[in-house]
Amino acid sequence: MRTPLACAILAASVGAHDLARAEGGLFEDWEVSGYARQHLSWNLENPYLMDTRDPDGLVGAGRRGDYKYDLSMARTILKVNLFKDFGGSQFNISGRVAREVETNYLKDLQQAMDNNAASDLFSNRRKSRVDLMDDVYNSEEIREFWWQTDVTPTTTLKLGKQQVVWGETDFFQSLDVIHGYDNRIRSFLEPENEDVRKPLWMVNLVQRFDSVDGSLQMLLIPGKLNRARDRGNSFDLEGGRWANNPNKGITFESATFGADVPYNFDHKEADMDDLSYGLRWKGMAGEWEYSLGWFHGPSTNPVINSNPNNPLGVGDAASGRSFVGAYKGDYRSDPDSTVGELIFPFVDVFGVTANRYVESIDAVFSTELSYIPNAPYNVGVQAGEAGGCAFFPGFCGIIEKDVVKTMLRLDKQLNLQNYLGTSRPSFFSAQLFNTWITNFDRDDEVVNSAGFSGRTKEHSTIATAILATNYDNDRINPSLALGTDLSYGGSFVIPSVEFAYGNHWRVRAEADIFFDDKHQKRALQGFNNTNLFGYFTGNDQLSLRVTYQF
Repeated sequence: MRTPLACAILAASVGAHDLARAEGGLFEDWEVSGYARQHLSWNLENPYLMDTRDPDGLVGAGRRGDYKYDLSMARTILKVNLFKDFGGSQFNISGRVAREVETNYLKDLQQAMDNNAASDLFSNRRKSRVDLMDDVYNSEEIREFWWQTDVTPTTTLKLGKQQVVWGETDFFQSLDVIHGYDNRIRSFLEPENEDVRKPLWMVNLVQRFDSVDGSLQMLLIPGKLNRARDRGNSFDLEGGRWANNPNKGITFESATFGADVPYNFDHKEADMDDLSYGLRWKGMAGEWEYSLGWFHGPSTNPVINSNPNNPLGVGDAASGRSFVGAYKGDYRSDPDSTVGELIFPFVDVFGVTANRYVESIDAVFSTELSYIPNAPYNVGVQAGEAGGCAFFPGFCGIIEKDVVKTMLRLDKQLNLQNYLGTSRPSFFSAQLFNTWITNFDRDDEVVNSAGFSGRTKEHSTIATAILATNYDNDRINPSLALGTDLSYGGSFVIPSVEFAYGNHWRVRAEADIFFDDKHQKRALQGFNNTNLFGYFTGNDQLSLRVTYQF
């Protein structure tokens, strides 16, 4: 299936490529690259869409429709990169345009959102609705716009909008905290992180010290040069196709069920106009490659700053949980119409990474450790159930905890040709992630995600593995990704295969299957004991991606 827009984009990309190669053309001597892509996905389960109005117009929350096997996404993307090397300096600009077809599934999501926004069960307020197509899915943006030059033979300066990746992994963020990720379009599933990472305007200076085989990187990110919404991770709080279960059709930035929770980018401890900065030393110690890093900037995930007036709660005496109140005593949203606000408090992240080749097992071992003092967490589990803290778990306030995150990874080439018939050795990678709340106290009722999360444990551990194979001289490339939550239960399985046709065409098909144990299934009955894989309940899908790269 290819939309008319996809055909138009493909023709435009081919024309741009020809223009770049034409003698005397506008972009003569420039390198032009990019891709045109058509991305389709289908539901393999029936997602829960909450709607406050039945077909007769009566108010009363319930499930809307059956969407199993429906087309959930028809997304067309054009990305173009222009690069030129001027000898002592380089210039790069990259732009991307995305357009979607409003499928029947998306139309019903939008209708549920409209009905819910107009039917606030707790008051007669009515807020302006979010338009999923215009506000979330369709976009045009400059992805990168930077100039790089060698100030001295050992000093490189890079100015402009760019991406900087720290650490040994960017699957679960530990030291890779400079940029946020946009998880609203296709949550946690895109194989190329550079496509969902949010680029930032910054000053990036690297000084090499060749005598000790090391380099020092210095980053300066002026807050006022970057849009506030480009900082931190973006999750589907608009109620779209990747809203956490069971919140599809519920927009948390408007008064739906009383859950009016806007973003506040001006909080005194989370002001996006403030400067961010970081330092990283990278070097060699024997056979080990290592790095030491420090970054000061907004936390990667938002937390709920509770309304100090707690307007919709009825008290917390039933649970014994004290109401923490506004974070650092600052609340800037309307206390008469909101139950909380989303903020990204500024934190310091200190990290160490190391990797080396281990000859005895013929593999590459990598590790990463980061320490985040005073990391913000939402609190309140029983209080939310008892009707306090605006009826939502985690809305009792924000407390700070010292957190240590660790990652261990092993990458190895496996000779499976005789067993699987592959054309060359296969790539295998296994990773183990752990988050440790060092000053943990169960009575604090810390939650992983405010609104419906289960109680956080002292240690949260996730294991993942991937096996990538190759057939027919890399023309057919199947892979299998697995992951399991060792602390809260649940797992995922993602089988995929990519077909390569010449230098330009790539076709990728995959199934995204999520499993949750019996504890996760309470997501629709009180919200408790729901953690990472419980959020994805009902989101199994089949995905097809056709790319023409140039």
